[in-house]
Amino acid sequence: MDLTNTMNSVQEYVEKNKKTVAIAAGATTAALVATYAWRRAVNYVPKSGKYPIGTLPAGAYEAVIVGAGPSGSVCAHFLAKKGTKVALLDKEKFPRDKYCGDAVCTPAIRILEEMGVLKELIDNNEAHFADAGGFVSPDGTSYIGASKAKLGEAACCAVKRINMDVRIARCAQRSGADFKEGFEVVGATFNKEAGLWTVTSADGGKVTGRCLVIADGATSKLATKLGYCTAPPKGVCSRAFVEGGTHKTNFDGVCFYPKWSLPGYAAIFRHPNDELNYCYYLIPSGKDGMCGDVTEADLARLHNDAITKDPFISAALGPNAKLERMRVAPLRLGGQGLTTTFDDHMVILGDAAGHIDPLTGEGIHTAMMSGKAAAETILDMRLTGDWSKQSTKEYARRWYKAYGHDFFMSQKMADVVYKYPILLDACASEMQRKGDTMMAKWAEVMTCMKPKTYFLQPHVAVPLGISVVREFFAQKVFRSKPDRYSMKA
Repeated sequence: MDLTNTMNSVQEYVEKNKKTVAIAAGATTAALVATYAWRRAVNYVPKSGKYPIGTLPAGAYEAVIVGAGPSGSVCAHFLAKKGTKVALLDKEKFPRDKYCGDAVCTPAIRILEEMGVLKELIDNNEAHFADAGGFVSPDGTSYIGASKAKLGEAACCAVKRINMDVRIARCAQRSGADFKEGFEVVGATFNKEAGLWTVTSADGGKVTGRCLVIADGATSKLATKLGYCTAPPKGVCSRAFVEGGTHKTNFDGVCFYPKWSLPGYAAIFRHPNDELNYCYYLIPSGKDGMCGDVTEADLARLHNDAITKDPFISAALGPNAKLERMRVAPLRLGGQGLTTTFDDHMVILGDAAGHIDPLTGEGIHTAMMSGKAAAETILDMRLTGDWSKQSTKEYARRWYKAYGHDFFMSQKMADVVYKYPILLDACASEMQRKGDTMMAKWAEVMTCMKPKTYFLQPHVAVPLGISVVREFFAQKVFRSKPDRYSMKA
């Protein structure tokens, strides 16, 4: 009866206000149509263009890739494998070193496997797969477990960049890419009428191509010169290899979260032959120009002091560890400083695009994923003949879907961890209670097997929430849990 009365009331209102209802209905319909048309226009990808296969001038390339790191070389491989004419340029002669934590996460492992490079690394004893790993929280709560059994695979492996990068680049070369080493790019100009980029080297060499792929690292001189990058990187990391047999480390990989450098952290990863990579990451958070309570200028002090004064890092390294001199590399996280990653006949990849996770500082897997996404986009444009930004924006959609959607949550988590270190303490305590089951969940998120929003799912969030309450009472109310993480005198 109530429903009948309601329907009658509605009908009476419509009869009395036909003009008003008609205007409202028309406006609503127009708005929906306009929204649909706008979405179609924004997402429209041309089916044909001015430069189909066969229009490329003699001597030109379909893609000119500047930078032969993981993103550029992966892109070159997948393009050349499909018959695309590719030039891969790098200022260095390979093999060359690159300073980072050397942790290769699951998505990157899968790409290396697809390329055939993973087998090369394993056969030459250049990759160490992690099983025994964990972390030490800001108050000194720690857990080291074996996540491989729970996950069914190692969440990451450690590979020296001097080994991995040359193998990926040579793989691209074998696939058909024209790899030009020692080609230091100093500029690039675009001829709009011809639809061609001309890339110039320091010694006057020139390479011409239909699409410019910028993959020259976090500082990206080329993206900066062309106006796509407007600020220097705000994060930074260190690296020091530790000679095998000189340390006391008995795990594969552990992250250390001292409260004075949050949301940054230190880490130790095991390489083959018992070598270690000891590294320190400073992650931007808090006030502009700050990495929590410290700045980039504090990195050397933090790195070096931890070797002898950090109670956990010094114990893992031991008194006789032989470390190389600290090396430093900039980190451009979460797209910081970029105005776009695509334009007419142009895409920006990997570190140059700021495709580094804003929470973990990891960028190898995102670099490789961006390289593959760019290759897929270029292959599509090659078929249609349209290389305009209407087509290159498909690259942006691909990388955002693959991993970019996670950057916002990563940055928020970094900010929260900086303000509330107790959250990491609670995670470590929950691992001590639940064991490798909880450790595996942590590993899945931190190695990008699952997005950060996984922590918000009830079966993860509820026990963690309870653990936070326990931790709060233990630390703040009853003061029954001492702080075990403080620097030695």
